[in-house]
Amino acid sequence: FFMEKKGEGENKEAALQSFLSWDAPLHPDVHILNHKKTGNTWKVEFNEQNDFSKLIGLPGWKATEIIRFNGKKMIDEMIYIPDDTNPKYKNWLQPALDWLQKNKPIELSEVYKDGKLIQTSETAKKWIGLLQLWQKETGRSK
Repeated sequence: FFMEKKGEGENKEAALQSFLSWDAPLHPDVHILNHKKTGNTWKVEFNEQNDFSKLIGLPGWKATEIIRFNGKKMIDEMIYIPDDTNPKYKNWLQPALDWLQKNKPIELSEVYKDGKLIQTSETAKKWIGLLQLWQKETGRSK
C-alpha cells in the first residue's frame, strides 16, 4: 500500500497538551506486540487500552508507530498508524450510553454531546465515575 503524509503534523507542545487533556487522566496501558529495528528506524506494533476502554469492555486499539532517529540519535520523525481493523468504540459504549441516558441524563450531557465524547481532563474523570456506576448498577462490574 502507499501512504501519503499531509500537512506539518502535530508539534510537540500540541501533542503533549492533547495527551494531558484526555489520555493521561485515563491511564494509558500500552502492550508492545512486536518491534523491529532497521537502520535508524524502529517499527513498533502495539495495543493500547485505558480506563475508559477497559470499563466498556473494548479490547483496545492496535496501531503501529514508526520512529526515525537522526544522526545524533534524537527522534527525527514519529508516524502513528492506526490499525484499520480496530473496533469502533461506540459499539462498545452504546449499552452504557443507553443506561446513562435513562438514569443519568444530566451527567451524560456533561461528557457526551452530539454523538461525540467531550475530551477534557475533567470529563475523562467524570467518564470513569459514570462508567463505574453503570457497571455497578447493571451488574457488569468484575
